[in-house]
Amino acid sequence: MSKNIPDKKIYAMVISYNSSPVLQELYQRIDKENFDKVYFFDDNSPDDSAEKAKKFDWIVIKNEKNLGHGGNLKKALKTVFEDGADYGVEIHADNQYSPNEVIKAKDMIDDNFDLIIGSRFKNKNPHKQDGMPFMRYFTNKTMSLITSGLFGINLTEFHTGCKIFSKDFFYSIPIKNTSDNYLFSFEIILQAAYFKKKYGEISISSSYEGYHTSCNYLNGFIYLLGNIKLMFLYFFSKIKIFKSKTFNR
Repeated sequence: MSKNIPDKKIYAMVISYNSSPVLQELYQRIDKENFDKVYFFDDNSPDDSAEKAKKFDWIVIKNEKNLGHGGNLKKALKTVFEDGADYGVEIHADNQYSPNEVIKAKDMIDDNFDLIIGSRFKNKNPHKQDGMPFMRYFTNKTMSLITSGLFGINLTEFHTGCKIFSKDFFYSIPIKNTSDNYLFSFEIILQAAYFKKKYGEISISSSYEGYHTSCNYLNGFIYLLGNIKLMFLYFFSKIKIFKSKTFNR
């Protein structure tokens, strides 16, 4: 059992693609007392991430083909919940943020929240305090403010890879209809709001120095266009003009 959150089974889901250079540092950073089990999901990386991961004390799964960020994470969620987890904690193997943020969410987990989001914007400016690149900061902040304002979703960030998922949430939403790529990260938050799930956020920090595997600016632009499309689908589904499969059980 997790020593720091003893009343729930908490599993770590390390999501990896080409993360070999930083795996040892990440493994050493993980506080094992926060988790009942640690899983490592490699998305068929062309580097030696999976082989290097086998040197450490976590459960290593390498996909036979690349599933995409969202596809890999959906596989991770299905795996840990079938294995008995109450909560699955998303951890990116590139070490951009602390793998131990789950401890900040202890009260929310005790209160059975469905989805807990790690926000870099909660009570701070990540551009000034963490060194987030200005264009990434500006785009993220602008889109998050627009989404929150238009739809009344009380969150400070919608575009983060730090999330904690409950088993009940996973099995009660049409997660199979979500994107297999980075858009999943935004989609899942809109699903939580649409289906009136219990969601909230904790404050996190990130590092932008050293080795990272974040999406590049081209993929970021494609992700932005997907965000805009998804916002229209959310709105049309809400007012019952058109029911998108993302918001249809």
